Amino acid sequence: MSLLIAALCLVFAVFAQRRLDRELIDYSAFVPYGVAGTLFALAFGDIALEKALYPEEAGHPVLSRSLRSIGVVAISLALALVGCLNFGGNRFRLLGLVLWAGGLFVCLSYLYISERVTAFGRRLTGIFSSKPLSISRVGLVLGVITLVGAALRLYGLDAIPADIGWDLPYNYTDALSILRGEYRIFFPANQGREGLFFYLIALVARFATLSHFSIKLTSALVGIATIPALYLAGRKLFDTSVGLVAAALLAVNRWHIVLSRSGFRVIMLPLFTILLVYAAVRALRSRSPFDFALAGLTMGLGLYTYTAFLFAAVAVPAGLVLLSLIKRPPNWRSLVPLVALMLGVAVVVYAPLARFAIEHPDQYLRRIGLQVQLVGGGVPERPRVTLPLLLENVRTSLLMYHAYGDSNVRFNVPSARHFGFVSGVLLVLGLAYTLRRWRQGANVILLVFFISLIVPMTLAMLPREMPNVFRAAGTIGPALILSALPLLVLSRQLHKLGATYPTSDLVATLRLSSSDEAYEFILRTGRRGLLAVAPALIAGTLLAVEFRETRQFYFHEFVQVLPDKQNVSIAKEMARQIEAYGDLSSCYIKVWPHWFDGRALQVYLRRQYGAWNPEFDRFIPGQPPLSTITEGGLVIVHPDDTAGLEFIAQEFPRHATAVHVLPGGTPAFITVYVER
Repeated sequence: MSLLIAALCLVFAVFAQRRLDRELIDYSAFVPYGVAGTLFALAFGDIALEKALYPEEAGHPVLSRSLRSIGVVAISLALALVGCLNFGGNRFRLLGLVLWAGGLFVCLSYLYISERVTAFGRRLTGIFSSKPLSISRVGLVLGVITLVGAALRLYGLDAIPADIGWDLPYNYTDALSILRGEYRIFFPANQGREGLFFYLIALVARFATLSHFSIKLTSALVGIATIPALYLAGRKLFDTSVGLVAAALLAVNRWHIVLSRSGFRVIMLPLFTILLVYAAVRALRSRSPFDFALAGLTMGLGLYTYTAFLFAAVAVPAGLVLLSLIKRPPNWRSLVPLVALMLGVAVVVYAPLARFAIEHPDQYLRRIGLQVQLVGGGVPERPRVTLPLLLENVRTSLLMYHAYGDSNVRFNVPSARHFGFVSGVLLVLGLAYTLRRWRQGANVILLVFFISLIVPMTLAMLPREMPNVFRAAGTIGPALILSALPLLVLSRQLHKLGATYPTSDLVATLRLSSSDEAYEFILRTGRRGLLAVAPALIAGTLLAVEFRETRQFYFHEFVQVLPDKQNVSIAKEMARQIEAYGDLSSCYIKVWPHWFDGRALQVYLRRQYGAWNPEFDRFIPGQPPLSTITEGGLVIVHPDDTAGLEFIAQEFPRHATAVHVLPGGTPAFITVYVER
């Protein structure tokens, strides 16, 4: 009966999603989705998948141990804060960095060693032992999942996406400044950005040339690292199976693949959100000062990734408050110094950036201030966001997984949903199941993270704006953990049904005979064995469907809409022509409104913006730049610039013209090779 109900829930959910895919907004599809979620929660809400948040062995008092550590911890954190005094002028400096990082290292090392002296000794002994390394079956499966995710994130990365866009040239310039020894805390250019991702770009560039490809490679590597991180979070919240299924769903998730291949710093947001979920739940379960300090470290570092991570940091204390209201934890007073330790470490890690924010609030808050001005009606042509419009934004935000998504062609097929068909269907069932069991285990923390990380997009949306793949990216990890749960509920039911059958109740006999001999092969199996492997077969089939859809979405549909047209970049093609010509000093580009990005062109040519500027805005007889051409040169003009082409023909009777076209035959630019 339970399997019939599960199948019925899936049928309703699949029907609803197919209706939404046929119509951009089909409100009648919400009814079968609601029926599917409600029925699933009622039928299977009594099945416990989550781990107990306060196991008995973790209930021992740790207050005295924390108090014994407070002296060393306080001194080391104070030393780290002293180091921040050396970070004036928006710069990390060696002395301050040694004190700041050293103080944090001493704090965490002391807590780790003091709690785990025996385990620490065993691990050191194990490192130098001659015992051969072995890989568990779980490790092997996770490795395969990660390899599949890596393939989707690395295949054709140099070519897709081809156009660097407006923002990545700033990433290039900032990473280049790091490589040249300018270690900024905050990067004020382009409305101001947190800088941890730029340091990772610079690190990758130590092993590869700094370029558009190395920037994309950095985000792809971060995206790949997020896959095992989600496994850890899923395993900590529930069990190994949930972790593996969630990791597999992430490996083939279309939204995350787009971000992983984009080269944008937002790819750090899902990773650090997932790590914070893992660290917070681990700390609450273990009651270990080291684990709470580790959660604080994760929280503090996350604030150097992307502005929306602030909502993940807020989700931790919000989740703790809700947990205390649901059920007071055992020895709850011991949690007070531990939470204080977590927040203290987070503050110390964030201190350099906090100092910059205090000293330069105009630069630090510029991006937020601009969005507040837009949303608040500070711009005359923009309507003010009222309560009805805010509620409309909430509805739009919740529909991004199933109905419609971002319309920006750089990051999505216009208005396509952010989740795949399978993960979207499973998300509804998993969310309904978790809401039914929100009081159990750490489910409330998972739900708080999921809801909190939708908020930044909802608050920042302009009236009638489509969902944004960046601002809500922190929800990817929590949402996929929720999506994994229905498959594990189904697995439990299949195993429960299998236990009612004998071990071997099916016999298959094969007889082969000839005139001389006869052979008989007997295969004994049972419905129990078949039902035992059924969950893996079902999960594998659904993941294969998701993989196929994602591959079609990214490498076929998405490529067709990528700028400038069908993933052909005008700036990149210009760079190829200039490189083929060879002499940059005699290459010039007559600018034209809304044509190409000069910053992008210079990144493709691996030049720092401003060091070489080939652009000019008009032709003047006898004036630079054309007057400086003594022998030959290359001039690039817009296809519609007929006056410019006529001027070049008069100025240089000896010239050759080539028209470069986009897919479909649309002229992109014209190169004119001139000689005196």
